[in-house]
Amino acid sequence: MCGQSLFRQRSLPAAPHDAQDRLRRLGDGSVRRTARRLAALAVLLAAALVLFLVESLIPPLLPMAPYVKIGLANSIVLLVIVLFGARDAFLFVLAKNLLGALFGSLFALAFNLAGSLAAYAVMVLLYRFVFPKVSLVAISVAGAVLSNVARTAVGVWLMDAPSLFIQLPAVCIFSVCAGIVIGVLAVFLIKYLPERLTKQE
Repeated sequence: MCGQSLFRQRSLPAAPHDAQDRLRRLGDGSVRRTARRLAALAVLLAAALVLFLVESLIPPLLPMAPYVKIGLANSIVLLVIVLFGARDAFLFVLAKNLLGALFGSLFALAFNLAGSLAAYAVMVLLYRFVFPKVSLVAISVAGAVLSNVARTAVGVWLMDAPSLFIQLPAVCIFSVCAGIVIGVLAVFLIKYLPERLTKQE
């Protein structure tokens, strides 16, 4: 009996190897999840840039305020907020605007960055603290309104034209309509995108 007890005690040191194997497997799984996450974000970033470029080819829908945009790419931003979280969405917004600037100008970057960050901030706050009491479409509308108000403020600052604020009622009405379109598109994407892009496990 004593010999068997000593044998059991001597066999115990093998356990750390099992623990190391488990840790290695967990590490490999974490690396794979991170790789899938980055790949999904890269695909969504490409989609956002395509929407950004397509919208840049559309003539201004509000001629008296040509700096005001529908913000189609914000549908992807809202999707990233929902599926990946605020931190990844913030980096996503920065990457989208910096890469988009390669096809535009620094002047346009000021409008785009201000609008995108304003939309991002309000959508993150509403999604974190109010959703699901309010819908994603309502969150999108709030983001669109704040985005175009921020764009108007940048226009006032860059062009030294405070009179642009007179256009805010029309800008807000336009933004509500744009936000509904963006929100519906975001809900559609969340519902119908392939699982490999939306599943993070």
